[in-house]
Amino acid sequence: MSNIALFPHCSYCQQLQENFIDLESLTSLNSSPAALLTRHSAHKKQKNSKHKANGFRLSTQKTENKRQWEIPRKTMHSSIGFIVIYLYSIDANPITIRNYLLVAFAVVTSADIIRFTNQRINHLYIKYCGFLMRDIEKHERVNGVVYYLAGCIGALTIFPKDIAALSIIILSWCDTAASFIGRLYGHHTYKFKNGKSLAGTLGAITVGTISALLFWGTNILKHDNQSSLSSPSWQPETSPISLPILAILTGLISGASELIDIWGLDDNLVMPLAAGSMLWIILQGLGFGGGDGGGGSVGVGLGGGIGAFLSLMNIA
Repeated sequence: MSNIALFPHCSYCQQLQENFIDLESLTSLNSSPAALLTRHSAHKKQKNSKHKANGFRLSTQKTENKRQWEIPRKTMHSSIGFIVIYLYSIDANPITIRNYLLVAFAVVTSADIIRFTNQRINHLYIKYCGFLMRDIEKHERVNGVVYYLAGCIGALTIFPKDIAALSIIILSWCDTAASFIGRLYGHHTYKFKNGKSLAGTLGAITVGTISALLFWGTNILKHDNQSSLSSPSWQPETSPISLPILAILTGLISGASELIDIWGLDDNLVMPLAAGSMLWIILQGLGFGGGDGGGGSVGVGLGGGIGAFLSLMNIA
């Protein structure tokens, strides 16, 4: 038995010690010291190979989880909402902001066109900016930033200042919430035909409601009618809609705009335009805001908002 004790930490040797009492029993199974050494070495190699395989699986799983959650991209995505709050609080001109975004849009779009026509440039682009992109955007689809900028530009051009700002906040925060909650709990809830989950939609509704309370219900974004470029779309003194009702309506609009699928267009483009259309219909189109109106740079018709509502018929 002294030969077996040479490897006290080996599970194979420990098993032999438990199963065999004397050397005669061990010898009867052709377990000489040389044979024991051979079996010990084989067991050790097998154990090491299993550890390496498990380590590779864990490493691969961590990489896949990181890609799935898209943490850097979502962080940048949601940070835009805080920038909007700051710009709105200092009464920044929405047309000036839109013009800056138009320049950014031209640069990003041009870069996307160039990278898709040159593999070497695309390789460099992915090397330095790939952490902010989905995997499918690296080789097959247009960068999501292009659609994000287009959605913000559209909202700032079409809608009044406050509706445009809240529409972009809905894009920034509610889309992130829907993605996060959907990936955590979506497999437990109903799935819509477009692949989105009820859990994600409820997450967007909740964050949209909180965003409306923050936007219209606190002094952080207090409107100054004398210096503002347009009068507030919701005025509590004259509106028949109370703040809690408005917040709930905004939450439902947030969930609907996140869920809407219009011709397969990117969410970054659809969400701010759909949310802004629905808010405009309620507050100014139907007059529930209590104000005297005040459109955006171009003005918006009811058709866009009605089309957004009708598209919900195709998602359930």
